Amino acid sequence: MRHPLHVARSVPVGAEAPAAAVARHRKPRRTSPVRAALAALACVPPARRLTAGLGAASVLAATVLTAALDPAAPVAPDRAPAGQSSTFAKVSGD
Repeated sequence: MRHPLHVARSVPVGAEAPAAAVARHRKPRRTSPVRAALAALACVPPARRLTAGLGAASVLAATVLTAALDPAAPVAPDRAPAGQSSTFAKVSGD
């Protein structure tokens, strides 16, 4: 079924296709992923880029500090140190 707004046009037999019709079927140029990312980044307002950068930096800093530093407080006396605990429940001896 044709679209209701379709208008049939006759094309002469020897006529060439217009330039717009030829250009429409060309393959797009491939861009590198880096260029695509930079182009997408250029569309983001500077305040949002700054906010995203500060958020990513804070997450990275928290991850590094968590991995590099030991906790200041000792392990609670009623708890086993982190390396010796089990994921299964244990029956107390009381």
